[in-house]
Amino acid sequence: MDWMKIFAETLETSWNTIFKMIYIVIPLFILIECLKDSGWFEKISSKTKKITKLFGLPGESALGITIGLLVGLTFGSGVVMQIKEDVNINRVQLNILFTFIGICHAIIEETILFTTVGANGAILLLNRIIMALAFTVIYMVIHTYFRQKAVKKTNAAM
Repeated sequence: MDWMKIFAETLETSWNTIFKMIYIVIPLFILIECLKDSGWFEKISSKTKKITKLFGLPGESALGITIGLLVGLTFGSGVVMQIKEDVNINRVQLNILFTFIGICHAIIEETILFTTVGANGAILLLNRIIMALAFTVIYMVIHTYFRQKAVKKTNAAM
């Protein structure tokens, strides 16, 4: 076994992956800045506020969800973290976002991929969306329950 060859291949593959990510992430961040500067970010946020408000999220979070759904987990997370710096999203809202994106990400790419190996694309897509919504709601219910329990405990101690 030639360890230097293995190391060289690993290094080359790693750098290739990093550069591929850079080619996607930097344009996404530039897009976000352009959307903010042109006023489109606020328009998108105001249009999606009704939907995101159901989950206790600000309208600005819709861009992170959209990128996560269409492009993938890594890039959606990067966009969410950028939005977090701009909008002041709290820890619970981040958990809600990442719960949804974690279950339901890259839906077009992965649906096509699994369809080519024999899966039913409609069933796969529908199940992922339903599961993402279900687990997000479950997280919200559990968090609300424990938060209310903590408030009652604090009030009882006074």
